[in-house]
Amino acid sequence: MTKEETVMLKGVALLMMLGCHLGSGFGINLIHIGGVPLYDIINKIDVPVQIFTILGGYGLYYVFQKGDKRHLSRIFKLYLHYWVIITIFVTIGYFIDDSSKYPGSFKDVILNYSSFYSSWNYECWFLFPYSFLSLSYPFLFKQMSRLRARYVCLITFVIFLVSSLLISKLGVQYKTSSPALYNLLYLGFLLFPFSLGAMLKRTESFSKLKMLVAKKSYGKILVFTLLIIASIAKYYIPTAIFSPFYAITFIISFVLLSQGKTNIPILATIGHHSMNIWMIHTWFLYYLFPSFIAGFKYVFLEYIALLFVSFIISFVINRIVNLMPLKF
Repeated sequence: MTKEETVMLKGVALLMMLGCHLGSGFGINLIHIGGVPLYDIINKIDVPVQIFTILGGYGLYYVFQKGDKRHLSRIFKLYLHYWVIITIFVTIGYFIDDSSKYPGSFKDVILNYSSFYSSWNYECWFLFPYSFLSLSYPFLFKQMSRLRARYVCLITFVIFLVSSLLISKLGVQYKTSSPALYNLLYLGFLLFPFSLGAMLKRTESFSKLKMLVAKKSYGKILVFTLLIIASIAKYYIPTAIFSPFYAITFIISFVLLSQGKTNIPILATIGHHSMNIWMIHTWFLYYLFPSFIAGFKYVFLEYIALLFVSFIISFVINRIVNLMPLKF
């Protein structure tokens, strides 16, 4: 998987995430299939978190093999973008929304800036467990290297299964009552797709699969057919347990079908801004400016408006961070 393919896949995952968070209930749907809004059908095969996590595991295993010299700076840069974003929106929230919530108590400030518990923007829950995996990956991958890839996937899948069942059983209230347990369970939840990505790189599966597909005249047709079957299965099996398997099928299919020749500039551009947009869009969608998005009335127009305004703010955030006298 090339760097360009990785960036485009991040763009795809980001588009999935916006669609998942927007939902069809926010506006009017124009297209229905069998009485079901087309938007809902597409959303049922969205797996943005799993795609981001698999790509993270793949990329970090690559730098693990090469020798990573930017380990801590990479995480710091991610948090720096996060800190700039929440500082801007929390300041706005203080003046135009709820001064008791933004910023809240000193404890709220510490928990949110560390992303240990995101009470200001709940959709940023992903940052802390993902950053912890990114921070600890040298240790994790060193331990994984002692086992065959299949055993790594089996062990982490068991952890993922237990974590998923506990998350489902405990419900959403434990996010507030026990953020430590919340983060621990989501670490277990993300470890499996993170490991899938790492093992995908460790086994060099893409090289082997590309050669296999290239040898068969019907290779790409078969890959596309398998992707369609997997998408149908995901639609009818909405459980989170199936999501990592669908996500890795989607990633592999995307790469095999592109064969390193596909270049979609708009996806690449969105992919480069994906983390920023992920941390920005819900401020407009849920917290501070929902009436602005709702004003577009139609789901498709709301989606375009949300993506556009989030991208513009992301561009500004990048300029602010780049102006800071810091080296990464």
